[in-house]
Amino acid sequence: MRLIKRIAGVVAIGALAGAAHAAEPGVTATEIRVGEVLPLTGPASFAGEAHYLGTKIAYAEANAAGGVAGRKIVAVTEDDGYVPARGFQAAQKLLAEGVFAITGTSSTSFLNSVLPILDEQKVLTLVTINPAEQAYNPVKKSIFVVGTDYSNAIHAGMKYAVEKLGKKDARFGLIYQDDDFGANNKLGYERALKEFGLKTVVEIPYKRGQKDFSAEMLRVQSEKVDFLVSGGIIAENVAILKEAKKLGMKDLRVTTVWTAHLPIVQQLAGDAGDGYYTADYTADLSDSEAAPFVAIAKKYLSADEMKKVNRYTMASYSGASALIQSIRSCEKDVTRACVIAQLESGRQFSVNGAMAPFGFSPTKHVSDSPIHVLVSDTKNARFVRAP
Repeated sequence: MRLIKRIAGVVAIGALAGAAHAAEPGVTATEIRVGEVLPLTGPASFAGEAHYLGTKIAYAEANAAGGVAGRKIVAVTEDDGYVPARGFQAAQKLLAEGVFAITGTSSTSFLNSVLPILDEQKVLTLVTINPAEQAYNPVKKSIFVVGTDYSNAIHAGMKYAVEKLGKKDARFGLIYQDDDFGANNKLGYERALKEFGLKTVVEIPYKRGQKDFSAEMLRVQSEKVDFLVSGGIIAENVAILKEAKKLGMKDLRVTTVWTAHLPIVQQLAGDAGDGYYTADYTADLSDSEAAPFVAIAKKYLSADEMKKVNRYTMASYSGASALIQSIRSCEKDVTRACVIAQLESGRQFSVNGAMAPFGFSPTKHVSDSPIHVLVSDTKNARFVRAP
């Protein structure tokens, strides 16, 4: 059973210190409470809602099998609306009330703001929605990241352009969000430029929430960009693709990160979204290896909820599943210390095809899952592995 709570106000930092001294926060004789901060409303709600469903599936599956270590898993979810300040308040609230672990960390900006607290108080955290490098480099004892860094996705898309599309001598361009998320995208872009000796002709930042990209795309056109890296979330990628079509840029190739590996991007972009590239470490829902995950999702979600399932659902399910498997191994010692030891033991966590099996070690707290490049097939409402 999922418990959803809305933000009620600012919780003093002092309250966190008291909560931190509890023997095992969020653990009772009958339940284990797991917190998450997600953008259930706002511009990134498609990601937040999908992530919410992933943990719902994992916990329903575990509870139907008798629970975990004799206890029911209960999710306590806070909505931050994709506003970092609200997210910080929500995290304070979760820790003050007591949660055993956290699996939802909303935006990269929010994650960066709350990392010092999570690290200092040794809060068991699985980052599954925004695998930014800051969360695992350097290693933080209680924090684990499922996936890989955004910069690696950008690098993978550009590597594909060079090695498979023959774009070694092309004119590259970047449009990126002017925040921590965008900075991670830019790092991957710069790494690929240096590694492959590529030429960049335009790098354009934009403000969070921007809707009109006509000026940016006019500049991309005037600079004769051949291959564009779109560092947008959802609406931004749609606007960029539509502007490219409007300007008649038929030969422009576009790649982005997994924020565009979403049916909603295809739907909103229409035929302008056919053929763009995206890089991801989760399977596509149409992949045969994802069939076990899809079957489980259908078992525990309604038909309307299934319409909201996407790659964020698969990522959050994977993290929650790894957490559950680790807790089960600590049935006689349900402590954060025991679960952390299980997570970093090197064991491989299998997650029903949602993504490749993954694991961690004491010196590596990121799964660093392999990335594959996908192509948007709008006509058939799917993404296919790039040849």
